[in-house]
Amino acid sequence: MTRLKREDIRDTGQELFAYDADLVRKTGLSLKGIASCTMEVSEEGLNNAICSHMVAVVPITSGKGVIKGFVEAVRDILVYIGVNAFITKDSDVAGLAEGIERDADIAFLADDNRFVTLNMSLKRVIDNAQATARGYVSALEAMARGLSKREVLVIGGAGQVGWNAVLSLEKKGAKVAIFDPNQDKLEALVKGHEIMVEKNLGEALNRYTILFDASPAADIIQAEHIKSGTLVAAPGIPLGLSEEAYSLAKECLIHDSLEIGVASMFVQASCIR
Repeated sequence: MTRLKREDIRDTGQELFAYDADLVRKTGLSLKGIASCTMEVSEEGLNNAICSHMVAVVPITSGKGVIKGFVEAVRDILVYIGVNAFITKDSDVAGLAEGIERDADIAFLADDNRFVTLNMSLKRVIDNAQATARGYVSALEAMARGLSKREVLVIGGAGQVGWNAVLSLEKKGAKVAIFDPNQDKLEALVKGHEIMVEKNLGEALNRYTILFDASPAADIIQAEHIKSGTLVAAPGIPLGLSEEAYSLAKECLIHDSLEIGVASMFVQASCIR
């Protein structure tokens, strides 16, 4: 899991209204709507889930410790979509116990290795990697006005977010191509799937206009790769576009540090299919 930096999330809470308006302009869907799409639930179904759950956000101090502002950002995102959420005063095991004692039935918690949501009544665990992948695929589908039979290049496809995105794109009927520096891992993953494995990223970027960038590498997408009709969903941290590429693609780019992932985690933890 990529470890966020304080500057990645500093203004998350204050910028949620502007962020959401930008999502609506680009995709036609709000943050809440995109998260709903990951479980194909109706607005009424999501509202029922929101009213039915209390969420504890638990600070975890193991490893490198709590990133300043992280639990506040998670709480703010949840509250923004209507969830009754609070940050526990205690951390770690004591914090989880506190959450349960305060009637929370869902908990959000992260250490250096995993960021998960626990639905304790359903014994359901939702990992951020899976939720983020599905959320970004839903956002990309809305921005593209459909992905069925569309060619999509997934960069960083051997990672957790990338591979979950591949599986989600397959279900959407997309024609998936995949690149990752770890070619051996890719070859093992794609067995049994109709997926094109790309071996040269620069050449691949010249041929695709719908991109899902799950790589943790910076500046891998250059201005020359941004064409008319290019769409980019980029959950990777840091953003993989160069400054010039960003200036060209910013109106057709979905990228954030936590928002889509957190909202999708709640929906997938709380909405029963």
